[in-house]
Amino acid sequence: MAGMYKVRNWEQFQHYKDRNPPWIKLHFALLSSEDWVTLDDASKLLAVVCMLIASRNNGMVPNNPAYLKRVAYLDRLPKLTPLIDCGFLENVQADDSALQAPDSGALADARPETETETEADTEEKDPLSETSSDEQPRKALQRKYPEDFEAFWSDYPRSPNMSKSKALAGWRKLTEAERAACHRAVPAYRAFLASKADHPTMHATTFINERRFEGFAPEPPKRVDETVWQKRLTYGRSRRGWFTGQWGPAPGQVGCTVPEHLLKPDDGAGWRELEKAA
Repeated sequence: MAGMYKVRNWEQFQHYKDRNPPWIKLHFALLSSEDWVTLDDASKLLAVVCMLIASRNNGMVPNNPAYLKRVAYLDRLPKLTPLIDCGFLENVQADDSALQAPDSGALADARPETETETEADTEEKDPLSETSSDEQPRKALQRKYPEDFEAFWSDYPRSPNMSKSKALAGWRKLTEAERAACHRAVPAYRAFLASKADHPTMHATTFINERRFEGFAPEPPKRVDETVWQKRLTYGRSRRGWFTGQWGPAPGQVGCTVPEHLLKPDDGAGWRELEKAA
């Protein structure tokens, strides 16, 4: 066998007197872990499988995909790399002979645990965190998003069913320049939606992963005389709106090319998208 892995912080978030517990604890604090929620679905399932197997082996998991596939009745050989990369599994040296092969019924056994749980046993801890939840403020367990992603997410036209964590996973795959380009494309996409009232909003994950933002990249700004900008600002202030399609991003939006000395502090605040220019 090629070695062993240990589930990180196993002793902190699983407490058993028996070597073969009938069930394990799956703490809700997992959903507060950035590493967990950004894993693909197959890796999330594999993490649960690893915890089940670890419960029979003092927190240890064999580096044997064929064994894991057979025990968990998986359709294909599992990939441990994502769990290793995010720190869920740690590489350790162990005696392979100490492993017990879980019986086929163990994975489906949901009988109540016979031992009495203490307050410490039921305390939620994050298995992907170095410290337990009682050692961290609750806010520290909440997801922290990168500043540039938060700015993009704030400007993007969202719908209630959009997954912020999945959008973040795609965002992380972009280079810094691509992220900036993606954000700059948002105003043009918003303008497109404003002109197509019945058009569904694209999921932010699709906008990022399929590089749809490239189709809404703003054209290089043309030089505009200040008198023209002044006229546009006067019109925009009177209508409390802006024609993004012809004038570019509105004041206060990313990529706005209006000379700063012509702007007033509240320009763009609460302005709507105009359908056509004056």
